[in-house]
Amino acid sequence: MDWSATCATRAYLDTLQLCNNHKRQYGFWGVQEPGSNEFVSALAAGMKAKLIVEVTSHASPLTIALAAAARQTGGKLVCILPEPVLDESKEVIKNSGLKDQVEFRTEDPTKLLPYYENIDFSLVDCRDESYARLLNLLDVNPTRSVVVANNLVGDAKGLGGCLRKKDEKVAVRSIKHPMGKGMEVTMISKNDETVKRLGIRNHHSRKRNKSKWVAKFDEESGEEHIFREKAPKERNAVGYRVLKNRRVCILNLVLNLKIIALADDNGSSSGFPSESGCKNTNYQIFLPPPYQNISSAICKPVWHTYELRYTKNGDTTTIILSAPYTVGWVGIGFSRDGMMVGSSAMVGWINKHGHAKIKQFYLRGRKPSEVIVDKGELPLNNVPPAVATNGAEIYLAFQLQTTIPFRKQPILLAFSTKHPHEHHLSKHDDKTAIVFDFSSGSTDPASNGLIKMRKSHGIVGIIGWGLILPVGAIIARYFKHKDPLWFYLHSVIQFVGFAFGLITVLLGLQLYSKMHVHIPAHRGIGIFVLVLSILQILAFFLRPSKDSKIRKIWNLYHSWFGRMALFFAALNIVLGMQAAGAGNDWKTGYGFLVSIIIVAVIVLEILAYLKRSERSSLPPSYQMDSVGEVNFPNNLAKG
Repeated sequence: MDWSATCATRAYLDTLQLCNNHKRQYGFWGVQEPGSNEFVSALAAGMKAKLIVEVTSHASPLTIALAAAARQTGGKLVCILPEPVLDESKEVIKNSGLKDQVEFRTEDPTKLLPYYENIDFSLVDCRDESYARLLNLLDVNPTRSVVVANNLVGDAKGLGGCLRKKDEKVAVRSIKHPMGKGMEVTMISKNDETVKRLGIRNHHSRKRNKSKWVAKFDEESGEEHIFREKAPKERNAVGYRVLKNRRVCILNLVLNLKIIALADDNGSSSGFPSESGCKNTNYQIFLPPPYQNISSAICKPVWHTYELRYTKNGDTTTIILSAPYTVGWVGIGFSRDGMMVGSSAMVGWINKHGHAKIKQFYLRGRKPSEVIVDKGELPLNNVPPAVATNGAEIYLAFQLQTTIPFRKQPILLAFSTKHPHEHHLSKHDDKTAIVFDFSSGSTDPASNGLIKMRKSHGIVGIIGWGLILPVGAIIARYFKHKDPLWFYLHSVIQFVGFAFGLITVLLGLQLYSKMHVHIPAHRGIGIFVLVLSILQILAFFLRPSKDSKIRKIWNLYHSWFGRMALFFAALNIVLGMQAAGAGNDWKTGYGFLVSIIIVAVIVLEILAYLKRSERSSLPPSYQMDSVGEVNFPNNLAKG
């Protein structure tokens, strides 16, 4: 069967959001199994099911999950339930915005099911004693279909291979998962199509090509690998082909599902304490120590369905990031300013052989070649980082050793649906930047918070110190022949530039107090330039008259202190862009501005030099002697 990772991912995220919205609006919706709703939705959407049938006693989170899958595939969900709960169920679906995808039926399911042919995906609630009869009444699509038997208690069996239209050409594979009270997933497909999907050419007789499926558990990686083996004469394990072939990715998704932590009747769990929006998860199932032994942690949703957990113990900060996962990689980066360039990131993935990998990367630039593996500035301690999957989620866990505690830290989150190739990361499919408060666990959108303030700091600084103040200095040097116009222009422009520079410093100090970004050179030079600017303003009000003896000294002081302020301001703008990891657009824009100013200064300096040379070469119009007598040559005697 064709598998769509895009539809599966979208259905997964859509279901998670819809169920969380319903939970926030109406409170907890009975006893829910974390991850089962999203799993079923991703399974139905990934196989592109068009006709989905559910037999249930009432509208449940699984109903929303199947309706979300139908919305992704353009299909229809037929929900068969008792008439007394019809109005309530319709209200639930209507509030979820899925009424166009669901058709409710209240007839007897034993009489209604035979009317639906070639069902692509079906789910039957097995709490009804007649569930076995209902399963046998399903008219499944023999080409490709999935049957889910939910709430199978104890040793109860689900489909058991008893299907209508079953013949020798139909392959049936079932597996039972410990979700809720038990969930059996059965996959039906044609034998010849299954052989084609696995890439096996059937050149021999059926007897010589008998094969079997073998499941092996890798204790090191925690993954369950499925192998299809031929007869002993032509033994050929092709399980890894299954993992590589996206068209049968659904098989890997079903068989790799891990046991998920179950909440007891009181809603408690042996995992972390739940905060708003975070799931209770028992890390002892899939994470190695010491990550599985954490007794408490702060948890916050940070982006879509990403959840960030952390706990502090002395100088050690333990961080666990969970995110939805099918294939590819997931990363979390730590930045000084919210920019990708210059940050260090932890990236985790499950490779094509089912092995878990987690590496630190240093993001030196935006090109793939500038993302360096096993490099970075994260202060990792001696405890190895860990990565593991649990259901349809991936978990990245690592520890940082810091003497200065984290407070508000810019965090980068990104993912890609393509595997890294030889530890070279593929381009991300999506990314975001947030500022995470490690002192309280709260988050603020970076685009509307400190990151926006950082951009304003850079823009105002470039306009003030990079444009307005240099223009004012140019007027004072090259346009004094336009007296007194040059003086008024110079004064007004410099006061405006000083205001922009003051705002720049205030924004920088505010950023420093909130983000605690350690950039001593940029911060120190900025304050130094502000002091020089203040001295220039004071010099304007304390300037001596033109006839004063110290006017010449004042002129030298004013001009050279101004030049020094402009030089260090330009230097600080470059340092700021470097510290912020500014992109090429910032560098190109400021470089273009500096180039224009330099060209203008060179042209004006040449014109001023030519004008001075022209004046010095002209003969004086007349000459006046200081004494009223004729000057004779020294070698001639006076008469």
